[in-house]
Amino acid sequence: MNKAAKTVWFFGIYLVLEGVFLMIAPDTLLTLIGIPEPQSVWRIVLGFVVTVLGYYYIRNARENLTPFFKFTVQVRIAQFGFFLWLYLFHEGTLTLVGFSFIEFIAGLWTWKNLKSKV
Repeated sequence: MNKAAKTVWFFGIYLVLEGVFLMIAPDTLLTLIGIPEPQSVWRIVLGFVVTVLGYYYIRNARENLTPFFKFTVQVRIAQFGFFLWLYLFHEGTLTLVGFSFIEFIAGLWTWKNLKSKV
């Protein structure tokens, strides 16, 4: 794996862990980020979707699929803007913005390594 692939692989592991935690202990994670605890199955479904997304990141990293890496950079940076907007104008939480900032930094890390082409 090249450097950009490694950044995507690490981010995929992060997503899988986040998704599994959301499936196993959704109330704990939602409380941690300041979101009211919904009492429906959708919070667990979301955990599964995040886990699958993490799997896609890991598989694409292992295959060194550079176009996928570029797409992830765009979305991870845009996600931070979306959650910041949600916090400023709706009922988003600052902790949620913090989690999305991790994704923003990870996106910049991938972008930096894409530019180096190593």
